[in-house]
Amino acid sequence: MKFVIIGLGNFGASLGKRLIEEGHEVIGVDNNSEHTTQLQNDLTYVVCTDTTEEQNITRLPIDDTDFVVVSIGEDVGASLTTVALIKRHHPDTRIIARSISYIHKAIMETMNVHEIINPEESYANQLAERFSMKGSLHVYPIDGKYEIVEIIVPEKAVGKQLGEIQLPVSADLMVVTILRQVESTNFLGKTIFSRKSMGVAQENIRLEKGDVLVLFGKDVTLQDWCDNE
Repeated sequence: MKFVIIGLGNFGASLGKRLIEEGHEVIGVDNNSEHTTQLQNDLTYVVCTDTTEEQNITRLPIDDTDFVVVSIGEDVGASLTTVALIKRHHPDTRIIARSISYIHKAIMETMNVHEIINPEESYANQLAERFSMKGSLHVYPIDGKYEIVEIIVPEKAVGKQLGEIQLPVSADLMVVTILRQVESTNFLGKTIFSRKSMGVAQENIRLEKGDVLVLFGKDVTLQDWCDNE
C-alpha cells in the first residue's frame, strides 16, 4: 500500500518507519527540513513543504495513495488547514488525522475525517490495561466487557500443543491465533524481524518459545487466567 504522512515528528516518523518495515511505500512530508533530512534514507521519499499552502497540497501525489495520515501534533491550525485542503482537492482520499484535544477532534468530526486518532490517549489506555493484566504485551479493549489480549506463551507451555495447555472451559475465552517471530527482508534490503499470524488457532499447533497467544474474552476471565499463569 502507499501512504502519505504529513507531519514527521515522533509519531509520524515512527509510523513511517514501521510501514516501510512492513513493505509499504511511504512519502513523508514536513515543513521542517531537519525532519525530512533525518528520514530521507528511511522512507520511500520525503518532501519538505508547507501543507497549509494550497499550491503545495496540489503538488503532492495524494491521488495515487491509499491513505493520507495527517500527524501534525502541535499546531492545530496547520492540522485543520491541511485536512481542509486535502478534502477540497482530493475529496475521495481516505484521511487518518491525529487530534491533540477534544476540541481539535470535534472540529475534525464536522469535517467528516475518515478516522481520528489520539495516539497518546490510546497508548495510555493500553498501558494501563497491560499493567493490570499479568504477562500481557498488548491489550485492546473492545467494549466494557470484552478485550483482545496478546500474551507471551508461558515457559511451561513451550513445546506443548495448543490443545494441551490449560485454558478455562468457558465460552468467554478463546485463542484467536498465534503470532510467531519470523525473519524477512524489506524492499530496501534490510533484515527485519516481525510477528506473523499462524492463521486460525488449531489445537495441534505446537507452541514455540517467543510465541504470542492472541486471546479474546471477557476481561474478568482473561485477568483470572493471566494471574494463574
